[in-house]
Amino acid sequence: MNANMRLSVIVVNWNVKDLLHACLESLYRETSLPLEQFEIFVVDNDSSDGSVEMVRESFPRVHLVANKENVGFGRANNQVLDRCKGEYILLFNPDAMLIDDGIDRLLTHADMHQDVAIWGARLLNIDHSLQRWTGGAFPNIKNIAGHYLFITRLLSYFGKTQSLYLETDVETDVDVDWVSGACMLLRKEALDNKLFNDDFFMYGEDMELCHRVKNNAWRVVYTPMASVVHVQGASMKSQEGDILLSSLKGLRSFYTLLHGKNRVWLVDFITILGFGIRWLLYSVLGLLTRKPHFAEKAASSLSYIRITQKIVRQDRQLNNL
Repeated sequence: MNANMRLSVIVVNWNVKDLLHACLESLYRETSLPLEQFEIFVVDNDSSDGSVEMVRESFPRVHLVANKENVGFGRANNQVLDRCKGEYILLFNPDAMLIDDGIDRLLTHADMHQDVAIWGARLLNIDHSLQRWTGGAFPNIKNIAGHYLFITRLLSYFGKTQSLYLETDVETDVDVDWVSGACMLLRKEALDNKLFNDDFFMYGEDMELCHRVKNNAWRVVYTPMASVVHVQGASMKSQEGDILLSSLKGLRSFYTLLHGKNRVWLVDFITILGFGIRWLLYSVLGLLTRKPHFAEKAASSLSYIRITQKIVRQDRQLNNL
């Protein structure tokens, strides 16, 4: 670790060239650190939209790694861990943009709390409304059912719940089990030279990392001190097949890692039931209102039912081998 290097930033990109450009601009803009005290790595997962060429031309100071295949989020971050010289490492999505001096706020806050290994920032939609999947509790049957069956959202209005995802905005720091890898500040000394588990292609690896760090007596904290505008799922909109499966597979895989396979069938049932309720609700609303976004949500819910069924079939095939 370089004593003068405060921060190493890792951005993993796949086919979101314009958003990546805005992301990198925000990283340089929203910090008062001198250039010699922070570094940025972009790991591109075989984009076909000119992302690599854009970075080379517009951001010559960025350390660029251009993969010849999509190796996934976790492995792409792992590729450059040993090159990071900063005291802190910021994992940042290419579809995210820092606002209001976000880097300075995060670093100042982290310096004041030396027992915290991982910080998650406040993720906002484009209209600056809160994204609830910023962080939360490790998955169990109770909070998975609460999330997919709308129970937790109702209970959040009456008091604190141990929810899978943060349900409401907060004004002070909150100790959580995990925070989103979309914006994750890491204390490098807490990593023990290991970042993500390569078994997770995309989604779930942030939970596994937080679980490992917490087991080593470090804290994981969500803070509203820094805000990030996150165009959630931008690159996922153009992905199909096994990559799209990962959006549900990650949570399921981490649940299995924590609790074993004995009750994973119940996770699958709750997931299908939850998306079934959403499909029915949005279909009815679409018919009554004729608004196209309800039809889109109904179609999306149906696709996730099929994805979950595909995951179950794949799991059964592996178990029969």
